[in-house]
Amino acid sequence: MNLKHLLRRNLGLAVIIIASNIASSALALDWLEGGAWGNRGRPDNVNFSRGFSGMCTGCDLSGRNLGGARLSGGAFDRAHFSGSQMRRSDLRRGTFQQADFDRADLANADIGTANFAGSTFIGATLRGIDATGTNLSNSNFTGAEISDAGFISAILHGANFTGARGKGAEFTSANLSYSRFDSAQLEKADFSGANLRNARAMRANFNGSDFSDANLSGADFSTASGITRASLDRACGDEKTRLPDGLSVPKCKRR
Repeated sequence: MNLKHLLRRNLGLAVIIIASNIASSALALDWLEGGAWGNRGRPDNVNFSRGFSGMCTGCDLSGRNLGGARLSGGAFDRAHFSGSQMRRSDLRRGTFQQADFDRADLANADIGTANFAGSTFIGATLRGIDATGTNLSNSNFTGAEISDAGFISAILHGANFTGARGKGAEFTSANLSYSRFDSAQLEKADFSGANLRNARAMRANFNGSDFSDANLSGADFSTASGITRASLDRACGDEKTRLPDGLSVPKCKRR
């Protein structure tokens, strides 16, 4: 083989390698910027083995098997996950504002410090979920299964837990102001140190639950059951606080 032919062969090989690298880079960029997801509807085949932290705003991932998926740090505002299987998924630090998780199975998922403001979890399974420090303000949990869920220090202002089932759920130090628990079953739940200002719990069951150090100013728990004097240890309220007959709390001290 002469020198001229050898150089021509090597040059062709170099062009192929460079073209291949450019294509791979373009694919990676397309994936991260949302091109592989974008707003084109639900993707046909998604590999979550390495997770996803790009944008999927408004995309449709309903009815999918996303068990163990790593979506931490991703932007999924207004996305649809209704009916999806998402057990043990990792959604930490992501943004899921106004997303739809109705009837989804998020058992034992980690959504800590993520933003789910205005999202819906109607009829969803959230058993054992870790939502520590998560923004779930104005979210709808109507009929959801939240037993053993951890909402420690979560922002749940205006959240709706009507008809929710949450035995052993933890709301320690959570902001639950203006939240609703009508007809909820929350036996042995922990509301210690929680902000329950102006919360409402008509005909809810709190048997064995702990409200110690909670702020119940303006709250209406008048028709709730299971609340005892012992469960209200060091809790406080104001002149608008309504509790079951025979129960009362001292006025909260201004800080």
